[in-house]
Amino acid sequence: MSSWANRGIFSKRNLTQIPEGLRPKIITRAQRPEVLISESFQQKQENEIIYPSGSKDDDHSLPEINAYARPSYLSRRVDMSPSPNAIELRHNDKSYVFVILRNIRVTRDNDLWMSSYQSIRKFYTNKIIIIDDNSSINTVNGKIVNAEVIQSEYNGAGEILPYYYFLMNKWADTMIFFHDSMFLNRPFTSVELDGAVRFHWHFDNTNYDSRKIGTYLSMLSNHDTLLEFINQPDSKWNGCFGGASIIDLSIVQQLEDTYSFFSKLVMSIRNRKDRETFERLLGVVLYHNHLIGDSASNFGNILKYPGAFESQITTPDQGAHAISQKGYHSAIIKVWRGR
Repeated sequence: MSSWANRGIFSKRNLTQIPEGLRPKIITRAQRPEVLISESFQQKQENEIIYPSGSKDDDHSLPEINAYARPSYLSRRVDMSPSPNAIELRHNDKSYVFVILRNIRVTRDNDLWMSSYQSIRKFYTNKIIIIDDNSSINTVNGKIVNAEVIQSEYNGAGEILPYYYFLMNKWADTMIFFHDSMFLNRPFTSVELDGAVRFHWHFDNTNYDSRKIGTYLSMLSNHDTLLEFINQPDSKWNGCFGGASIIDLSIVQQLEDTYSFFSKLVMSIRNRKDRETFERLLGVVLYHNHLIGDSASNFGNILKYPGAFESQITTPDQGAHAISQKGYHSAIIKVWRGR
């Protein structure tokens, strides 16, 4: 309640009564620093893409990061340039694309996909596709070169996504599929690149849910012979660990044309158990169609990998040390980090 005694005092809300030079600066909500920071996390930031033929305006003050260094995920600019000694991978006149499947749950997971990317760039200049499967936080804007980021619309589909997008986009003759927890340790040999499809690692066809595999096979076109094959007690096939392989586009296209394999399964795979089933389904269709032989994988049974499934080996450096101690000559380092 106002009083006649207060009529000469400026109203707190009437800034026009304050001389212009003494008025407080008004900052709208949209301009406030804390609001800008908060809203920057509401949308996913796509990585900046720099192609070799384009102009280069890199910040040369950035330190060079080696293939297995732990990138600073607090930095918004990280140099991701190829090594000067990197070459384009070609074998038997085939072109290659690398595909990294990425899932980021906590901020430190950024160092996985970035180290995976850099390990490839240490040796090869080929195009790299990074497929993001349902990450729950934003990633940094690294300087990725001759690369592309795809935000998958099939959340949780995981290991089938590289095959599906390879089929849709046909980036090269052959795809080399990495998880973000896999790192290139050395160049591939000619033997490792021979053939139309090779798993990185395999596992035996034991301890699997035959009913679940049968359910998924029933979704496919022309599935009768697949069900007959899987139900034979002496059928021989191996699973593809992590679904990760080196595979020709022609094989992916053949599986799609015959069974609608990728277009149908990508709609149904949503959780860890589904993804584990896909590892086996891929083995079933490849072995049934005689597309892969007894020496199905480049680096053998995953259970023989040094430190397999041991969560204390969480970085590329630790993984490299573990395999060197055991004399394990894999081109790919694998680490395990529960996510």
